[in-house]
Amino acid sequence: RVLIYQNGTLLGIPFLDIRDRVTSGGEKGLLSIVFHPDYPRNRRFFLNYTNRRPNLKSFIVEYQVSVGNPNLALREEKIVMQFDQPFDNHNGGQLKFGPDGYLYIGTGDGGSAGDPMRNGQNRQSLLGKILRIDVDHGTGYVIPPGNPFMDGSGVPEIWAYGFRNPWRFSFDRLNGRLLVGDVGQNDYEEIDLIRRGENYGWNIMEGTHCYPPGTGCETAGLILPIAEYAHDLGVSVTGGYVYRGRQYPALTGTYIFGDFGSSRIWGLQETPLGNWKRTELLVSGLSISSFGEDEEGELYVVGYEGSLRRLRTLNAPGEEYLQVLVPSAAKTDRFVSSLTILNRDAVTQPVIIRSRSPEGSLTGSLNLELAPGGLFRSEDILALLQLPSGSFGPLILEAPHWGSISATSEIRSNRGTAGFFPGQPGSGGSREKIIAEVEDSGERGTKGTHRSNLGINNTGTLTATVEVSLVDSEGSVAGAATYGVPPGGMVQVNQIVRTLRKAGGSQIDHGYLRLVSNQPVYAWASKIDNETDDPSMEIGIGDELSGTGTQLMVPSISGTGRFKSLLAVINREDTPNQIRLVARAASGAVMARVSRTIPPKGVFRSTDILSEMGVLSESFGSLLVESLSEKLLSVVSEVHSAQGTAGFFPAVTTASAALRSYLPEIVDTGDASNPGTYRTNVGINNLGALPARVKLDVFDSSGMRLGSTTLEVPVDGLIQINRVVASILGRRVQSVVYLAISSDQPIHAWASKIDNDTDDPSVLISIP
Repeated sequence: RVLIYQNGTLLGIPFLDIRDRVTSGGEKGLLSIVFHPDYPRNRRFFLNYTNRRPNLKSFIVEYQVSVGNPNLALREEKIVMQFDQPFDNHNGGQLKFGPDGYLYIGTGDGGSAGDPMRNGQNRQSLLGKILRIDVDHGTGYVIPPGNPFMDGSGVPEIWAYGFRNPWRFSFDRLNGRLLVGDVGQNDYEEIDLIRRGENYGWNIMEGTHCYPPGTGCETAGLILPIAEYAHDLGVSVTGGYVYRGRQYPALTGTYIFGDFGSSRIWGLQETPLGNWKRTELLVSGLSISSFGEDEEGELYVVGYEGSLRRLRTLNAPGEEYLQVLVPSAAKTDRFVSSLTILNRDAVTQPVIIRSRSPEGSLTGSLNLELAPGGLFRSEDILALLQLPSGSFGPLILEAPHWGSISATSEIRSNRGTAGFFPGQPGSGGSREKIIAEVEDSGERGTKGTHRSNLGINNTGTLTATVEVSLVDSEGSVAGAATYGVPPGGMVQVNQIVRTLRKAGGSQIDHGYLRLVSNQPVYAWASKIDNETDDPSMEIGIGDELSGTGTQLMVPSISGTGRFKSLLAVINREDTPNQIRLVARAASGAVMARVSRTIPPKGVFRSTDILSEMGVLSESFGSLLVESLSEKLLSVVSEVHSAQGTAGFFPAVTTASAALRSYLPEIVDTGDASNPGTYRTNVGINNLGALPARVKLDVFDSSGMRLGSTTLEVPVDGLIQINRVVASILGRRVQSVVYLAISSDQPIHAWASKIDNDTDDPSVLISIP
């Protein structure tokens, strides 16, 4: 039976009752239900159940809901797929629609013990697999494009194989990654991160161990689980979900799963090294048969005895507002700061904007309300806060639903050039920060030279003591100084390279900065063109998963007549680090590969990386930076024109890619050489396993959709849409609008806002 729990009450009439069609008991029964992504319009949903017709089979079937009663399904059944089950156990049973719109099916190895029929490794069998089918075309289903064994080397329905009993799996709603809980045999339970066409080992291995134990096995080509536990902790894993809700920020990005036998619930968190750390969260007292996720990303636990519980944390925030930090805003005779705030929520949100002095004292406050999907924009936020010329300092935004408020500040000179400050979680920061590219190569007015100013923000309640070191290419400290940053305040150190090299007696004019603090801080640098005084903003890289790792991608590298790309790769380890650079064209094709060795704590720096790699001029695309030593790296790229102006691309990881993201400031107000106007180019990188189908929606400040377009981005490729507003709408729009981006594959999106008078770009990274 499928029952409905509505408004606090379990309805007496089942949504669907098919007890006459289901063989239940043990591991058999009605095992899963999933609603079509377009269910509100097409009324279709799907079930996975077992029945003896005449022998035991798994059935994947389709039903529809009544037109007149949304709480009652029709009885007519359409069989989509059926296959024999040789034994009563290991039926799998999970159904999920992926972000690509296709139906994924988990099947067990057929049962008994030890997979006697070796179905897990048999690519000609549907058993022991994750299947992927298209239920929107043909009779029953068709094979979707991209399935890995369509060449006849396996059953074409297979997406991945080598499973014993993948009882529960789910897709991360942020980036689309597929995680599976695969039930073990005698000794180990495992969690797998699924990639297209890969072999997950059963029955050659149980978890990370050979099966049977002590026999030795050939592990080449097998994908090991991201986590396992032995049977002293539990006996049957129940896969769960990556938490993407709003109520418990401390759990964000944590994969929550449990065990049927021991009732334990754990959290898995990914580290920058690509490992996963398991933490026991609680012993629930339940026989955990499943987890659930609601529309807002909150999680539920299903007890086999018939209970449904909501998961919450004991240290959940109350009604107090949560915070977003904008690192710096300025109002001088040369600079003003704009502020854009986007409400991504479906409800109206109150927002408080507070400005602070560098000392941390409150200098101004503004209350506003943002409509669902609405945009707030101020061209001079400090003037709106009634602050005089000469004011500067951080901004704090407070809102009840911080996870759906996105803030971006843009600092502009009176020449019109710009640099962007993305909003940061007010409770975040790191005790160590890296700023990969700082320089002090000349005096003000000197063409082709730059200087860097350092900023440090403290969002804590105590003074932060921060040691700042200038590190050269060999990893040696060329100078150091210690700064105290007041609570809620900031410190700005002008010409930081010159300041530190004087302290250390060094003559170097560039390097990287390493900041070590007694409490979490944020850090940033403005690299200033000495000829024009134009700044470009670089955000410090901490130990966050999105900013460091062993494999990172720079979204765009240019080697054209107008633009070159500088690359800085920091070795964050105390031993040498061998790296490989792979430059790709916009099509995803590899243009060049090179390897370099970076000394301990050293830096690899190139002012024209594509030229150094031997790539032809007029090329652009992405750059993969990989540690062959599997050691931590921090990477940043700077695109600069012949005039010397620049914009920074922080490197990204696969885990930081997203299925949906926003670019909160998109403009198209004029043509090239037109002073005081801007245009925006948008870039999209595909980090998925298949071509990405991407939709771009343009919204105005009230949240009204103005127009949309769709496109396809090749695997490992890059698409750039010039003058994106005019491209989508067919016209210029004088006011600021924003762009919502959705994809069926994980993508990274960015925008270059270009000053029409100078053609100078500033880079804006999308917000997931």
